[in-house]
Order: sequence, then C-alpha cells, then structure tokens
Amino acid sequence: RKLRLIKSHTSGSHGTLADISKIRKMKNIALIIILFLSGYIFSQENKIKKSEIIPKEIDFNKNVKKIILTKYNLNKKNEKIDTVKTITEIFFSKKSRIEFLKNYNNSLTDLWRIVELDKLERIKTISRKDDGKMTNIVNQYFSNETEFPDSTLINSNTNYKEKYINHFKKNHVIKQDHFVNDSLQDYRLFKYNKKNKLIEDLYVNPENNTDETLVSKGDYELTFYPEKLTLYEYKTIKDTIVITKIRPKYSIKEITKKITSNDFTNEITEKFEDEILKESNSLFTSKDSISNIHFRYNNNEISSYYKTFTNLNSIVTKWTSFPNENEKTFIINIEIEYDKLNNWIKKTYSKDNIVNSIIERQIEYYSE
Repeated sequence: RKLRLIKSHTSGSHGTLADISKIRKMKNIALIIILFLSGYIFSQENKIKKSEIIPKEIDFNKNVKKIILTKYNLNKKNEKIDTVKTITEIFFSKKSRIEFLKNYNNSLTDLWRIVELDKLERIKTISRKDDGKMTNIVNQYFSNETEFPDSTLINSNTNYKEKYINHFKKNHVIKQDHFVNDSLQDYRLFKYNKKNKLIEDLYVNPENNTDETLVSKGDYELTFYPEKLTLYEYKTIKDTIVITKIRPKYSIKEITKKITSNDFTNEITEKFEDEILKESNSLFTSKDSISNIHFRYNNNEISSYYKTFTNLNSIVTKWTSFPNENEKTFIINIEIEYDKLNNWIKKTYSKDNIVNSIIERQIEYYSE
C-alpha cells in the first residue's frame, strides 16, 4: 500500500445575502469538481482556514481583474466619531480565480500581509511584515488531485516551527502527523467506508495517554487534546442526507440533516449529551434570503435562542438569553450602490438611521 507523502520544506463587519448567494460560480467550479470526485466528508479542518483569510465580500459578475475592499467601522464615543479602517487588495485571473491578496492597515502604503494562491485557488504561502520587511510564515504543498494539502509548514517565529504532514491513499487522507520544532506531538488516523465516506477519526498522542484536555511541556509546546475517537454514520431518508457524529467516550452525539434543491438548502444540526438534546441550529438559504435559528435547551425545554434573518436590504436578529425573557430585536438596514456592470461598490449599514459601518469597493476590469 503505497502512501503519497510530500515533506514540508523549511524556510526562514458584516455579511449580507449578496456575500453568500452570489457564490462566484465560475471561481469555484474546479474545486467543487475536486471535492465531489473525492467523494467523502472530511471532518478535519485545514490548519490554514481559507474562510478566515479570504474576504466574503468579493462576489461579482465577470471580468474583474482587481478589487480594493475598504471597511470602515464607525463608533460614536463622547459625540466624536472614531473610524477603524481595514483595506484588502484582491487580484483575480482571467478565469475569475483569486491569484493573491494583500492586507493593509490604514492605507495602500501600510502593507502587513500577502497571501498567494495557486491555479486552483488553494493557499500556497502567507507572508507577514516583520521588522519592516515581508517574511514568509506559511508554506503549503499540494498534489493535483485534492484541495487538502500534502503538508503545511508554519514558522510563526524563529523559536517555533509547526508542521502537518498528510498521508494519502487514493486521494483520501488516512493519517496526519503533527510536529512542533521537528518533534512529533500527535497524529490522527482516518478510516472510510466502501463509499469513501469518513467513518472513524482517531486521535493519538504518543507521549500522553491521559484524558487531560490541555498539557504544557515548555514555552513553545502547548497542546490541546480533543476527544480521542470520533465515529460517523450516514443514511439517506428520501431527499434528506443524515450524518451522525459520535464521541462515544463522552456520550456526545451530533446529528445533521441536510436537504438541497435548486431553490434552497436547509441544514438542521442537533447536539446531544447522554441522549439529551442540548442545542439545535437551523440554516435555511434561498436565492433571496437566509434564516439562521439557534436554540439552547434545558430539560428538553428551550432556555434561550437567537434568530437571524438576512436579505439584501436588512439583517434582523431576535434573541433571548434566559427562559421566559422578553424577546429582544436588533435591526440593521443595508443600502447598496452598484456600478454600470451591476457589481456593488458600496454597502452602508445603519441602525435607527445611524450609520455604523461602510464597505466600499474599487473594481478594475479586464478589457473584453
């Protein structure tokens, strides 16, 4: 059984419906195909979380070459307006995929981070300004078959180096090794069923076999220990996919039910402890709106909730913090301006006619 193993190299707001519903179809086709071909649900999140690095506000129609995204948060203090500004410059290929992005603090001369992506929009490198110069702090290496990296190397400073190496079988990760300063800290083993769906995730720490959740071995060796074994079960009921995630040692279970059509998706997740329902979340997404409803339970009764309803022009949140508490409501209104090609260039968020944030976009287009 040959495993593909590539070693790491060493080297020195607000979201709106438009952010979600206009999902840049052309930009995601390649990776969507890759994920469908892999044919399984992978429980482990990539150490470099793309969703936390790539801005959500980059939806567009076509032919965009560059977007300069500027965010202002307006805070009223003592009758004076304090403005916090962040700037991101995003560059796109002619195939509408992100090539790289630059993060700035206050102006386009105040660069602090550069993120480079490959042709399939996977993050390759991250560089950060250190002592006045850009220093590479993250390297990721990929094959041509999967979105998940063969290896990830993180050099956050000269004294700390973190490395993740993934072992593959038929483009499925079956083992992940985690090193700190070239010393093996822990590893995870993954098993799949005949349909290539993940059924078991086993965490192993060679030096600590206790149930402690946090162990410190030195200034730069601090490790969190998750539940050691997670099991997955799958079934389909008519047009609903049901995924059950179980941590047997702690009697924790999570059931996700998802239905998808051409007009909407609806995903409901319930979390149980000792077979008692503790939380539930329902996310309903359609072309024109998003509904996100979260409940907490105590003795099978709702103890608190929050509900968020989003469309192009508003975000309405309703919640309670305690049982029988009167419902509270928070409404954000959104005004949108568009350019001649129907791409939005400004969004203004306000509450009670007071503006609290603004997002502006300067868009440069490829010539037809």
